[in-house]
Parts: sequence; C-alpha cells; structure tokens
Amino acid sequence: MNIIHAIGLSLMLALVVAISGCAAPVPDTTAQQQQLQDTVEFIRPYELSRTDVSFTSLGAVAGESCQAHFWNQEPSQQQALLQLKQATAELGANALVLKQCIKAESAQCRLRWLCEGDAYQMQPLN
Repeated sequence: MNIIHAIGLSLMLALVVAISGCAAPVPDTTAQQQQLQDTVEFIRPYELSRTDVSFTSLGAVAGESCQAHFWNQEPSQQQALLQLKQATAELGANALVLKQCIKAESAQCRLRWLCEGDAYQMQPLN
C-alpha cells in the first residue's frame, strides 16, 4: 500500500510542477524592444496638418495579441498596441495614427486583439 501511495504522490507532484511551469509569466517585451517602442508617438489624424513639422507616410502597420489555445494567456489590447508600436518603429517611423483595435477570433487565434494604424516619419521644419 505504501508503494501505491508513494507513486500517487509522485504523480501528483509531477502534475503540479508541469502545470505551474505552464503558468509561469513570460516577459512581454525585452528592454531593447521597449526602447524601440518608446521612440513612437501616437498622434491624432488632425495633427498631420501641422505646419511646424513634416510627415512622410511609411505605410499601414498592424499589431496583434493572440491566444492560440485556451491555456495560453488571454490576449490584451495593450499588448496589441505595443506590437503596433514595435512594427511602426521597425519601419523607421516615429509617429503613429491609430485606425482601430478590434477583438475577434481568427483561424490561428482562439481570441485576439488586432490594432491597425498608419506609420509616419515626423520631422521638424527648420
């Protein structure tokens, strides 16, 4: 009976370790990614008509937060916005006009936040 009890406890311990390993928090961004994201500023569409700076459009960008399986962390709008800023910075842009953020399902994601916008290079006029 003691052997069966010991095996049962061992299996329970292994299960607890496995589950807690899956629940461990994963850092969302590295310091380098955070630094890159900090170079991007959200602006309102009417700011594109400012006369003290020039804006060069670098194209459309998107950011996504995806929950592929029910045991993964739930997606967040904040994470999708950070991914949007990351994509904007990778284009060499420093300004971003947010078009929309939607919460929906997709073929790859059980749940997801998708944010879209337009990237701009903003430079002061001298």
